[in-house]
Amino acid sequence: MHSSSKQPGATFKNRGKALNHDESDKDEDFYSEIAPRITCMPIQKRQPYKRCEEYCGDEYGQWRMEQMKGAERLEKELKGRWSMEDLIDEQVKRFQAQYSSIPTKLIKDVAEVLMPKWAPPRELAALSWLGDWRPSAIPRLLHSLIHAGTLPESRAVKTVLPLLMEELRAEEAVIEEEMAEIQANCIFHLPLGMMRKKKGGVAALACVHTEFKKVHQVLIKAQNLRVKAMHVSVKKVVSPPTDAAQFLVAFARLQDLIHQHAMRHHLIHGPVSVLTA
Repeated sequence: MHSSSKQPGATFKNRGKALNHDESDKDEDFYSEIAPRITCMPIQKRQPYKRCEEYCGDEYGQWRMEQMKGAERLEKELKGRWSMEDLIDEQVKRFQAQYSSIPTKLIKDVAEVLMPKWAPPRELAALSWLGDWRPSAIPRLLHSLIHAGTLPESRAVKTVLPLLMEELRAEEAVIEEEMAEIQANCIFHLPLGMMRKKKGGVAALACVHTEFKKVHQVLIKAQNLRVKAMHVSVKKVVSPPTDAAQFLVAFARLQDLIHQHAMRHHLIHGPVSVLTA
């Protein structure tokens, strides 16, 4: 009886062990099936960042991308504007250096300013005023570009430009009166008056130098007036940098066009001649 009663318990224990063994085999088979699907990633290795859309959603990711593109365009425009302003300042400084460069007070240097050798006679006849462009012609060119629709008309164009042109014409008239007085003095008084009163070549030459010093002062005023006309036209009349750049380009091209046309005519027809009866 005792032996028969122990057998069922032993059988139960053995069956339990067999059951546990079978379950472990099944677990091992299950894990063995999915094991190849699992890969281990070392901690030291970094995976590339995923796109923002995968974390934040497509709509936010697209908005973020458009925002960054817009910021890049704005940054490029800002850099372009800064570089354009630098180029405008550099071009204006070139004109200022050209108009401010007055040679020494020697007679031959003053004559060189009035009649520059690099300018053909027809170029001087077309636009020369005391050796270079008339100051009021600079804002007049700006007015022509605005009237033609090349440049927009702004509030400064309506207010500052007319005042500038009127002021330049008034100062030009004063300079012309001073120059006319010097010319009249040279024509009427030097050969007939001063040279009669003062005997000797040294005294007569001193009188000539005195008049040329006056001409030199007039030329300085004319050059300063050109500097003023260019500076005010670019800095105070034309406000956007793009419009100022267009005006400077048009001014330089017009200067070159007139010069090339006069040079071509000079090479074909020779120097200017006057027919006499």
